[in-house]
Amino acid sequence: MQTPEETPRMGRPRTPRLSRKTIGREALAMFEQEATLSMPRLAERLGVRQSSFYKHVTGRDDIIELARGSLADRVQVPASATGNLDELIRQIFEALRSAYSLAPALLPLLLTQPVSHPDALSLYNKFAGALTHAGVPEHLVIPTLETLDSAAIGASLDAMTMESAWNISEAQRTDFPHLSAAQQAVSTSQTDRFAFLADVLSAGLKAAITDNT
Repeated sequence: MQTPEETPRMGRPRTPRLSRKTIGREALAMFEQEATLSMPRLAERLGVRQSSFYKHVTGRDDIIELARGSLADRVQVPASATGNLDELIRQIFEALRSAYSLAPALLPLLLTQPVSHPDALSLYNKFAGALTHAGVPEHLVIPTLETLDSAAIGASLDAMTMESAWNISEAQRTDFPHLSAAQQAVSTSQTDRFAFLADVLSAGLKAAITDNT
């Protein structure tokens, strides 16, 4: 007969089956692979009952924020702060755009709630520090981050849509001469629109800094 000390205990597992980080990672993977968030489907992907979520999260918005945190972990932070504002703006814009392009279905949901996940806040804190180091006045850091974030989200969504936003038939070209000429010009002189957008953002920020000093 086993003594009490020898009797195996059926205690709680040392590692919980679910965690907030695990839920966030799987939610992000679902947005990447299935372009949606379904609670029953997320539970199925995690191999748990849907009711198990609510021991770790408060609801759908909380899961979206956990997915944001997992996405923030995928953003490539600029390796060094050189102090060159043009380069930094391009790096931050491209880092955000590249990450956002992984899960475009998540992006409209991110716009409906403020950033609160610690990993996402840590990411933006690093960007804020780099911008301050590059000479951006503190009162312009948040507007800069908001503009870069919005531009990166827009660029990521734009890349998933049609090649051209204007559909002008041959018969209509005389009705819209300026737009038609511009459309033909861009087809013969290709421009990296993402690099162009980053340059415009950088130029605008430098002008704003000059006006505010």
